Amino acid sequence: MILKNEIGYYQSLGLYERSQLIVQELFQGKKDKSNHPYMNHLIKVSEDFEEERIKSMALMHDVLEDTKLTSKDLKTLGYDEEFIEVLELLTNTYDTYEEYIDALLKSDNKIAIQIKMKDVLHNMDISRFASPKERDFQRVKRKYIPTYMKILDKLEGERTK
Repeated sequence: MILKNEIGYYQSLGLYERSQLIVQELFQGKKDKSNHPYMNHLIKVSEDFEEERIKSMALMHDVLEDTKLTSKDLKTLGYDEEFIEVLELLTNTYDTYEEYIDALLKSDNKIAIQIKMKDVLHNMDISRFASPKERDFQRVKRKYIPTYMKILDKLEGERTK
C-alpha cells in the first residue's frame, strides 16, 4: 500500500507515470481470470487511448473496485474530482452487474462508457485463456456480449444526435 511519506513523490509525477506506479504497486502479484498478471488487463484496456488523462483513467479503472484505495486516497494523491468521478462510475457497487451497467450508461459520462467498452472487449477475449473452459465461454455469452451490445447501442445513439 502507499505510505504517507510517499504521497509527495506520487504528487510530483506526471499523471500517467503516477497512475502506472500506483497500479503496479496495488496489483503486484495479482492474476486475472486467465491467470495472467492483472497489470496486463489494465494496460490492455488503456492502450488504445491516446490522451494521457483518459489513458490514465483507463489504466486505473479497477482501482476502487479491486483494491483498498479510496476516492479520498486518490484526492490525496493528486487526482481531481472529474478523474475520481470516472473511476467511481467504473466501480460496481450495485447488487447486480446489469444494474451497474445501466447506471453507468445512464450517467452519460462518455469517458467512463468508452473505458468500460474497452474493458468489456478485453474481458470477451477468450484467446487470453490457455485452455478455455465451458464456464469461460458461458461468461462471455451471458455477461459480456449483452453488456457490449448495450454499450454499443448507447455509443451509436450518441453519434446520431
